[in-house]
Amino acid sequence: MRIAFWNTYKNKNINRYIHSLIIENNIDVLVLAEYEANIDELDNLMKESGINFLQYFTPGCERIIIYGKYEIVDPGYQNNYFSSQIINKEYILCCVHLPSKLNGDRMKKDIVIRNIVKEVENLEKKLNLENTIIVGDFNENPYELGCLGADRFHGIPIYEDTTREFRIIMKERFRMFYNPMWNLLGDFAYPPGTFYYVGNEVDNSFWNVYDQVMIRPCIREKFIDNELKIIFQTKIGYLIDKNKHPSKLISDHLPIVFEIKEN
Repeated sequence: MRIAFWNTYKNKNINRYIHSLIIENNIDVLVLAEYEANIDELDNLMKESGINFLQYFTPGCERIIIYGKYEIVDPGYQNNYFSSQIINKEYILCCVHLPSKLNGDRMKKDIVIRNIVKEVENLEKKLNLENTIIVGDFNENPYELGCLGADRFHGIPIYEDTTREFRIIMKERFRMFYNPMWNLLGDFAYPPGTFYYVGNEVDNSFWNVYDQVMIRPCIREKFIDNELKIIFQTKIGYLIDKNKHPSKLISDHLPIVFEIKEN
Protein backbone atom coordinates (compact mmCIF):
# COMPACT_ATOMS: atom_id res chain seq x y z
CA MET A 1 0.00 0.00 0.00
CA ARG A 2 1.68 3.15 -1.24
CA ILE A 3 0.42 6.36 0.32
CA ALA A 4 1.10 9.99 -0.59
CA PHE A 5 0.31 13.12 1.38
CA TRP A 6 0.50 16.68 0.09
CA ASN A 7 -0.60 20.04 1.43
CA THR A 8 -1.42 21.73 -1.89
CA TYR A 9 -1.42 25.35 -0.66
CA LYS A 10 -4.86 26.10 -2.14
CA ASN A 11 -3.26 26.13 -5.60
CA LYS A 12 -6.07 25.86 -8.15
CA ASN A 13 -3.61 24.82 -10.88
CA ILE A 14 -1.91 21.94 -9.10
CA ASN A 15 -3.76 18.98 -10.62
CA ARG A 16 -1.11 18.16 -13.23
CA TYR A 17 1.49 17.87 -10.48
CA ILE A 18 -0.79 15.68 -8.33
CA HIS A 19 -1.50 13.45 -11.32
CA SER A 20 2.23 13.13 -12.02
CA LEU A 21 2.93 12.34 -8.35
CA ILE A 22 0.37 9.50 -8.44
CA ILE A 23 1.63 8.00 -11.70
CA GLU A 24 5.35 8.19 -11.00
CA ASN A 25 5.08 6.82 -7.46
CA ASN A 26 2.40 4.17 -8.12
CA ILE A 27 0.20 5.62 -5.37
CA ASP A 28 -2.68 3.59 -3.92
CA VAL A 29 -4.00 6.15 -1.43
CA LEU A 30 -3.76 9.92 -1.88
CA VAL A 31 -4.33 12.35 1.00
CA LEU A 32 -4.59 16.08 0.25
CA ALA A 33 -4.83 19.10 2.53
CA GLU A 34 -5.80 22.62 1.46
CA TYR A 35 -7.04 21.27 -1.86
CA GLU A 36 -9.03 23.87 -3.82
CA ALA A 37 -8.40 22.83 -7.43
CA ASN A 38 -11.07 21.40 -9.75
CA ILE A 39 -11.68 17.89 -8.45
CA ASP A 40 -13.50 16.84 -11.63
CA GLU A 41 -10.44 17.80 -13.64
CA LEU A 42 -8.27 15.63 -11.37
CA ASP A 43 -10.73 12.74 -11.77
CA ASN A 44 -10.55 13.04 -15.55
CA LEU A 45 -6.75 13.13 -15.57
CA MET A 46 -6.64 9.93 -13.53
CA LYS A 47 -9.26 8.16 -15.63
CA GLU A 48 -7.37 9.05 -18.81
CA SER A 49 -4.38 7.25 -17.26
CA GLY A 50 -6.46 4.20 -16.33
CA ILE A 51 -6.54 5.05 -12.63
CA ASN A 52 -9.88 4.42 -10.98
CA PHE A 53 -9.68 6.13 -7.62
CA LEU A 54 -12.60 6.51 -5.25
CA GLN A 55 -13.11 9.55 -3.08
CA TYR A 56 -13.55 8.40 0.51
CA PHE A 57 -16.22 9.79 2.82
CA THR A 58 -14.86 12.48 5.16
CA PRO A 59 -17.94 14.03 6.79
CA GLY A 60 -17.15 17.02 8.96
CA CYS A 61 -13.52 17.22 7.81
CA GLU A 62 -13.26 19.88 5.15
CA ARG A 63 -9.50 20.24 5.56
CA ILE A 64 -8.73 16.77 4.13
CA ILE A 65 -9.58 14.94 0.89
CA ILE A 66 -8.76 11.22 0.57
CA TYR A 67 -8.66 9.20 -2.66
CA GLY A 68 -7.76 5.56 -3.15
CA LYS A 69 -8.04 2.39 -5.17
CA TYR A 70 -9.44 0.31 -2.29
CA GLU A 71 -13.16 -0.39 -2.35
CA ILE A 72 -13.61 -1.72 1.19
CA VAL A 73 -13.11 1.50 3.15
CA ASP A 74 -15.27 2.59 6.07
CA PRO A 75 -15.11 6.03 7.68
CA GLY A 76 -14.16 6.19 11.33
CA TYR A 77 -14.32 9.23 13.58
CA GLN A 78 -13.97 12.62 11.87
CA ASN A 79 -13.74 16.22 12.90
CA ASN A 80 -12.45 19.43 11.36
CA TYR A 81 -8.80 18.48 11.86
CA PHE A 82 -8.69 14.78 10.98
CA SER A 83 -10.40 11.95 9.16
CA SER A 84 -9.97 8.29 10.05
CA GLN A 85 -10.63 5.51 7.54
CA ILE A 86 -10.62 1.74 8.00
CA ILE A 87 -9.03 0.18 4.90
CA ASN A 88 -9.88 -3.42 4.00
CA LYS A 89 -10.78 -4.00 7.66
CA GLU A 90 -7.01 -4.26 8.22
CA TYR A 91 -5.61 -0.76 8.66
CA ILE A 92 -6.72 2.39 10.45
CA LEU A 93 -5.58 5.39 8.42
CA CYS A 94 -5.81 8.66 10.35
CA CYS A 95 -5.26 11.72 8.14
CA VAL A 96 -4.54 15.01 9.88
CA HIS A 97 -4.19 18.69 9.11
CA LEU A 98 -3.47 20.38 12.41
CA PRO A 99 -3.74 24.10 13.19
CA SER A 100 -0.84 26.25 12.08
CA LYS A 101 1.55 27.44 14.78
CA LEU A 102 1.51 30.82 13.01
CA ASN A 103 -2.23 31.28 13.51
CA GLY A 104 -3.08 29.40 16.69
CA ASP A 105 -1.92 28.97 20.24
CA ARG A 106 -0.23 25.92 21.79
CA MET A 107 -3.01 25.10 24.23
CA LYS A 108 -5.71 24.97 21.56
CA LYS A 109 -3.53 22.77 19.36
CA ASP A 110 -2.90 20.39 22.25
CA ILE A 111 -6.66 20.01 22.75
CA VAL A 112 -6.96 18.96 19.08
CA ILE A 113 -4.05 16.50 19.36
CA ARG A 114 -5.28 14.87 22.55
CA ASN A 115 -8.74 14.47 21.01
CA ILE A 116 -7.26 12.74 17.95
CA VAL A 117 -5.17 10.39 20.09
CA LYS A 118 -8.19 9.54 22.24
CA GLU A 119 -10.40 8.80 19.24
CA VAL A 120 -7.71 6.70 17.56
CA GLU A 121 -7.30 4.62 20.72
CA ASN A 122 -11.08 4.25 21.02
CA LEU A 123 -11.26 3.05 17.42
CA GLU A 124 -8.39 0.59 17.94
CA LYS A 125 -10.17 -0.82 20.97
CA LYS A 126 -13.54 -0.98 19.23
CA LEU A 127 -12.14 -2.79 16.18
CA ASN A 128 -9.54 -4.81 18.10
CA LEU A 129 -7.09 -3.50 15.53
CA GLU A 130 -3.74 -1.80 16.06
CA ASN A 131 -2.45 -1.45 12.49
CA THR A 132 -2.69 2.32 12.74
CA ILE A 133 -1.08 4.88 10.43
CA ILE A 134 -1.23 8.61 11.10
CA VAL A 135 -0.26 10.87 8.20
CA GLY A 136 -0.61 14.52 7.33
CA ASP A 137 0.45 18.06 8.05
CA PHE A 138 1.22 18.18 11.77
CA ASN A 139 2.36 21.80 11.52
CA GLU A 140 5.27 21.07 13.82
CA ASN A 141 8.49 19.07 13.78
CA PRO A 142 8.96 15.52 15.12
CA TYR A 143 10.94 16.85 18.08
CA GLU A 144 8.26 19.35 19.19
CA LEU A 145 5.84 18.73 22.03
CA GLY A 146 2.74 17.78 20.04
CA CYS A 147 4.55 15.05 18.12
CA LEU A 148 6.87 13.77 20.85
CA GLY A 149 4.95 14.40 24.07
CA ALA A 150 3.75 11.29 25.93
CA ASP A 151 0.22 12.66 26.35
CA ARG A 152 0.10 13.69 22.69
CA PHE A 153 1.17 11.66 19.62
CA HIS A 154 4.18 10.20 21.41
CA GLY A 155 6.08 9.64 18.17
CA ILE A 156 9.42 8.01 19.07
CA PRO A 157 12.40 8.03 16.63
CA ILE A 158 13.87 4.65 17.64
CA TYR A 159 11.79 1.55 16.88
CA GLU A 160 13.44 -0.60 19.56
CA ASP A 161 12.24 1.82 22.23
CA THR A 162 8.66 1.55 20.97
CA THR A 163 8.51 -2.24 21.27
CA ARG A 164 7.51 -1.87 24.91
CA GLU A 165 4.32 -0.30 23.39
CA PHE A 166 3.76 2.17 26.23
CA ARG A 167 5.49 4.22 28.91
CA ILE A 168 4.31 4.74 32.47
CA ILE A 169 4.42 8.32 33.70
CA MET A 170 2.89 9.25 37.07
CA LYS A 171 1.21 5.83 37.13
CA GLU A 172 -0.51 6.43 33.79
CA ARG A 173 0.16 4.42 30.62
CA PHE A 174 0.95 6.24 27.40
CA ARG A 175 1.06 4.25 24.15
CA MET A 176 3.65 5.04 21.51
CA PHE A 177 3.94 5.52 17.79
CA TYR A 178 7.11 4.96 15.79
CA ASN A 179 7.99 8.10 13.81
CA PRO A 180 10.41 7.39 10.92
CA MET A 181 10.39 11.06 9.82
CA TRP A 182 13.20 11.82 12.29
CA ASN A 183 15.49 10.14 9.76
CA LEU A 184 14.74 12.81 7.14
CA LEU A 185 15.66 15.82 9.28
CA GLY A 186 18.69 17.83 8.27
CA ASP A 187 21.08 18.17 5.35
CA PHE A 188 22.71 14.74 5.03
CA ALA A 189 20.30 14.18 2.15
CA TYR A 190 18.22 16.56 0.06
CA PRO A 191 15.65 17.89 0.75
CA PRO A 192 16.29 18.72 4.44
CA GLY A 193 12.55 18.93 5.17
CA THR A 194 9.09 19.49 3.72
CA PHE A 195 8.53 23.16 4.61
CA TYR A 196 10.86 26.18 4.64
CA TYR A 197 10.26 29.23 6.79
CA VAL A 198 12.33 32.32 7.53
CA GLY A 199 11.14 34.26 10.56
CA ASN A 200 12.45 36.29 13.46
CA GLU A 201 11.70 33.69 16.14
CA VAL A 202 14.59 32.77 18.42
CA ASP A 203 14.21 29.04 17.68
CA ASN A 204 13.88 29.09 13.90
CA SER A 205 15.38 26.01 12.17
CA PHE A 206 14.50 27.26 8.63
CA TRP A 207 13.74 23.80 7.24
CA ASN A 208 10.97 21.84 8.97
CA VAL A 209 9.45 18.38 8.68
CA TYR A 210 5.81 19.31 9.23
CA ASP A 211 4.49 16.60 6.90
CA GLN A 212 4.88 13.25 8.60
CA VAL A 213 3.82 9.65 8.95
CA MET A 214 3.69 7.74 12.25
CA ILE A 215 2.85 4.06 12.70
CA ARG A 216 2.12 1.70 15.55
CA PRO A 217 5.16 -0.49 16.36
CA CYS A 218 3.25 -3.65 15.39
CA ILE A 219 3.48 -2.77 11.69
CA ARG A 220 7.12 -1.65 11.71
CA GLU A 221 8.23 -4.79 9.82
CA LYS A 222 5.79 -3.91 7.02
CA PHE A 223 7.15 -0.39 6.67
CA ILE A 224 9.66 -0.19 3.80
CA ASP A 225 12.40 2.19 4.90
CA ASN A 226 13.80 3.21 1.54
CA GLU A 227 10.33 4.00 0.16
CA LEU A 228 9.84 6.86 2.63
CA LYS A 229 10.63 9.95 0.57
CA ILE A 230 10.14 13.68 0.38
CA ILE A 231 9.35 14.40 -3.27
CA PHE A 232 10.87 17.52 -4.84
CA GLN A 233 10.41 16.84 -8.54
CA THR A 234 8.10 15.14 -11.01
CA LYS A 235 8.23 14.71 -14.77
CA ILE A 236 6.09 17.83 -15.01
CA GLY A 237 8.83 19.81 -13.30
CA TYR A 238 10.57 20.68 -10.06
CA LEU A 239 8.52 21.47 -6.94
CA ILE A 240 11.31 23.75 -5.69
CA ASP A 241 12.45 27.23 -6.68
CA LYS A 242 15.91 28.52 -7.65
CA ASN A 243 16.88 28.63 -3.96
CA LYS A 244 15.97 24.93 -3.60
CA HIS A 245 13.06 25.79 -1.32
CA PRO A 246 9.46 24.63 -1.92
CA SER A 247 8.13 26.74 -4.79
CA LYS A 248 5.14 28.77 -3.67
CA LEU A 249 4.05 28.87 -7.30
CA ILE A 250 3.14 25.20 -6.72
CA SER A 251 2.97 24.62 -2.96
CA ASP A 252 4.82 25.80 0.13
CA HIS A 253 4.97 22.15 1.26
CA LEU A 254 6.69 19.20 -0.42
CA PRO A 255 4.75 15.91 -0.62
CA ILE A 256 5.78 12.71 1.14
CA VAL A 257 5.29 9.11 -0.01
CA PHE A 258 5.75 5.81 1.84
CA GLU A 259 4.87 2.15 1.53
CA ILE A 260 3.39 -0.47 3.85
CA LYS A 261 3.73 -4.07 2.65
CA GLU A 262 0.35 -5.77 2.29
CA ASN A 263 -0.35 -9.38 3.24
